[in-house]
Amino acid sequence: MLDLNTSFSAPGSITTPYLRSFMSTFCVGIRNREAISSACRNMYVKAFSSEEAMGIASLLVRPYDMIVKFVDAPGSETYGEEDISDADPLPVLKVRNAPLPPLSPFENKNLF
Repeated sequence: MLDLNTSFSAPGSITTPYLRSFMSTFCVGIRNREAISSACRNMYVKAFSSEEAMGIASLLVRPYDMIVKFVDAPGSETYGEEDISDADPLPVLKVRNAPLPPLSPFENKNLF
């Protein structure tokens, strides 16, 4: 399940503390792709720009079948405001059914 109590950054990136000090923490509104309610939940992303924050958040929520609705920069009036009274529950990780890999000739002894 997606933990919304932490601040996220780009997956797989290695950032020094000095470089990280120049990043801002953006508030990103997310919701289920197929939602009953229009209410959004907030997640926080460390990035240099709002476009980068939207890209990082999109990568993180895509496996959960969620979408990004908005990005608020620090200092905006709606930063951190969350009304989740009627929000849909957070989904669990969606696993797609992948085709099985081909059998190795060593695994199936009935081939010969």
